[in-house]
Amino acid sequence: MMSFKCRECGQSFDAQRSLHTHIKKHSMLLGDYYVKHYQRKNKLTGELLPFKNYKDYFEKDFSQPHQLMEWIKKTNNHEVKDYIVELLHKRIMDKDIDYGPTELELISAGLPSIDVYKKYFGSYTYACEEIGIKPLLCNKLPKGFFGDYSESKILIDTREQQPLSFKNSESYKLDVGDYGAIASDYDYTYVDRKSFGDFCSTITVGYSRFCKELDRCRSLGAYLFVVMEFPFEEINDYNKKSYKKYKIDYVLHNMRGIQKQYKDCCQFVFTGSREGSEELIPKLLVFGKKLWHTDMHYFWNKRKKD
Repeated sequence: MMSFKCRECGQSFDAQRSLHTHIKKHSMLLGDYYVKHYQRKNKLTGELLPFKNYKDYFEKDFSQPHQLMEWIKKTNNHEVKDYIVELLHKRIMDKDIDYGPTELELISAGLPSIDVYKKYFGSYTYACEEIGIKPLLCNKLPKGFFGDYSESKILIDTREQQPLSFKNSESYKLDVGDYGAIASDYDYTYVDRKSFGDFCSTITVGYSRFCKELDRCRSLGAYLFVVMEFPFEEINDYNKKSYKKYKIDYVLHNMRGIQKQYKDCCQFVFTGSREGSEELIPKLLVFGKKLWHTDMHYFWNKRKKD
């Protein structure tokens, strides 16, 4: 909507907020006003989209996240390609970023996954090139990554409350994170482990403190993998079971914000379980810098699906 003119009476306003206040004088809810005068339909069902807030109403084409994939499966390839690359372009413009988002940034924001872009464009890199950018994390996994590194010695920070179990570990005060490698294997790489509650609280109420840790990580020329020991797909289920409830949309919004602000020294990985974290962490520390530009959430979870 380019002007702030009431479509009920024709009165004009110099701000959207003034218009929204005025609409109440017509004994109308804000949602009823927009659904009446700016009817937008669900691309999958053809039904009128419900109004939740102004931004979502004019930006989203589906009322439920799963409907995007249902629409993709039923629609011809050419139309799908045009639509999903436009979604990506809009994301780039709206968030003022100059790179292709990570797998977690895509799926947590309701966009198609990397595999969807690969299916329709041949690769995610090609999809990004359509709009003049490159993926933030564009490297492949190094050879030997899926070998057995369970015997590697892991340093566990002395402040770690519920440490994971490794065959060969030692307690040590680390500069960053919860887990590191011994001197002979040290490659400026650290790992921070998060349970569901720890993850949510760290990037909400503990946001500033966590940013300071990442600032310290950056000042050391180091890199921090933040490893969550539960499946991303079940984050809402974990929230329902948690004694403390979180606004998951806000949690994920902050996660994406941290990824943007610290894209040079941090990335997030949901491993699915403590056992998954125990398997992944030695690999992250052994390969170190070779993984800094690899989308670890994508590759780790793709392996489980395959």
